[in-house]
Amino acid sequence: MKAPAWLREPLVHFLIAGALLYFGASLFSPAPEAGHVIVVDDDALATRLLQQTGATDREAALRALRAMPAADKEKLVEEAAADEALWREGRALGLDTIDGVVRLRTIQQMRQVLTQEASGDLAVSDAEVRKFYEDNKEAYADPGSASFGHLFFAGPDARARAEAALAVLRKDAGAEEYGDRFLYQANYADAGTEELAAQFGIGFVQALLGLNPGTGWQGPVQSDHGWHLVLLRELTPAKVPALADIEDRVREDALAAKRNAVTTQAVGDLLDRYEVRTR
Repeated sequence: MKAPAWLREPLVHFLIAGALLYFGASLFSPAPEAGHVIVVDDDALATRLLQQTGATDREAALRALRAMPAADKEKLVEEAAADEALWREGRALGLDTIDGVVRLRTIQQMRQVLTQEASGDLAVSDAEVRKFYEDNKEAYADPGSASFGHLFFAGPDARARAEAALAVLRKDAGAEEYGDRFLYQANYADAGTEELAAQFGIGFVQALLGLNPGTGWQGPVQSDHGWHLVLLRELTPAKVPALADIEDRVREDALAAKRNAVTTQAVGDLLDRYEVRTR
């Protein structure tokens, strides 16, 4: 992935180099007390909730906070405190002076500094790649596909009309005289299950995968739009590729996950230098 333009600026490189020296030195010298207390109140948490959800109703956010489980609120406090710590450390390094960067950009830059410090020489072993593959196989599955035609029935009596049509169609009557106009296609060839779920709904796809290809008209099958009779021609189930076929992709993903983990740990270590208070 191409780095943001601001990361390629010479001034940013200079500041990051200085930051690495700063953090190396900070490992051997205690942080000063002044300025190392972070207070997170409900107003700050409400602001964070509004930012996360894109909502604007502060009173609703405060009510949501009051009803929030303790574990969820504790996580929100930790996230808000971490952002405040990153903001302060970024300002101390002068990152907030680059191109007039505001708080969010400064926090992002500070995370980048921590990531470079914590994961500059990071690598993953073959064993780690295999474990990541085993733990995340579903993410690499090739979606199944289906080839079929269907007749669509809408309205309050849709299912009854579909059942009546099915009885006739099983006697080899022509299909063209049955069904209503459908929003999308009447015939699909090698259509992926994700595409079908977007057009028909997940319930239709699950039912479709349970039908037998080449056995004539089947159904009725319900979708998000109504009822359908289905003429299933071919069905290809989802399949997970062998690790050897996608090893480079899995290795990149495993490295990214490991980098995220060490960055999270680095942010946590930074936050340990602060006293976090709630009120």
